[in-house]
Amino acid sequence: MSVPSLRVLCMISVARLATALLALALAVPARAHSGAPPAAEKPAEKAPAFKLEKLTDRVYCLYGRGGNVGFLVTDAGVVVVDDQYGEVAEGIVGQIRTVTDKPIRFLVNTHFHGDHTGGNPVFIKLAEIIAHHSVRPRLLEYPETIKKTFPAKLQAIEAEIAGLKDAADPYRLALEKDRDLFGFLLKSAQSFILADAVPPALTYEGEVRLWLADEEVDVLHVAPGHTDGDSMVFFRKEKVLHMGDLFFNGMVPFIDALGGGSGRGYVRNLDHILALVPPDTKVIPGHGPVTDVATLRRFRSFMADLVGEVEKAAKGGLSKTEAVRTIRMDQYPEVKPGFRTLGNGVAVIYDEVKAGRS
Repeated sequence: MSVPSLRVLCMISVARLATALLALALAVPARAHSGAPPAAEKPAEKAPAFKLEKLTDRVYCLYGRGGNVGFLVTDAGVVVVDDQYGEVAEGIVGQIRTVTDKPIRFLVNTHFHGDHTGGNPVFIKLAEIIAHHSVRPRLLEYPETIKKTFPAKLQAIEAEIAGLKDAADPYRLALEKDRDLFGFLLKSAQSFILADAVPPALTYEGEVRLWLADEEVDVLHVAPGHTDGDSMVFFRKEKVLHMGDLFFNGMVPFIDALGGGSGRGYVRNLDHILALVPPDTKVIPGHGPVTDVATLRRFRSFMADLVGEVEKAAKGGLSKTEAVRTIRMDQYPEVKPGFRTLGNGVAVIYDEVKAGRS
């Protein structure tokens, strides 16, 4: 496969690219390690009920199982953002084919979690895979770290839960979510096969711009947020923005601290992109329905206020447990618990504040 012409705004390491191209020859279909919600990882007994939403004449959002897929159709080919899980990836391609028979030229992985990269073994046969530099080592190396470190983490969590008798205690509920997540990730890492991984072949730092005929696609990384390798994708001419998991619409976001994420970094990403896009831009979140810039701005306010509340609690002498039990964000009733509770976010940001990370 020849590498399509890119106008690159950052330096791409020749060594990284050579290693990545070698990996293409070794890749076989398999699900890469995932940091996705455990419930979302379970394969359904039947194919997902895809929902295809047309946002402009050229841009679509596809809902299925996992993170939302976005794609742009041009005369020069198709750009796809995220590919959910391996078992549904052929269905994603099929949905794109209901719209166009143009070649799929590029796939952008917004981060390393398996509900956004699991379809890579299918898409590598069709397209060049692009992601931030951090995504590649996360897909290839992070499972070994999990296998070495998570058993002790799980034991510590289980011991702490055992000492908390109130089933409605927000701190206990947050710990139970962590236990479920860590247990799932450990099981996933133990079944991981390095030779089956399909990481991005093209990686970037800062920003990369793709040109397909007269359509400009900006892929940006600002700071660690959901993970340490988040990309936002802006279809500039179409005025459509794909946020990946830097935006959970209508639910408590997942700050994957073990994957390099940061609550303060979330706000930095949101501030950067809100200053860049026009107010009439349509916004595809990583999870939840497509929305507008006003809703994204509201989510930014939630994140900024949450960080502010945790900073105030930490500086006021509250322990992490006390902060989790007392901080409420009732002024944002639309942000509901799900895979993560508010307490999980408070705990992660508290650790970040205490560690002095900006």
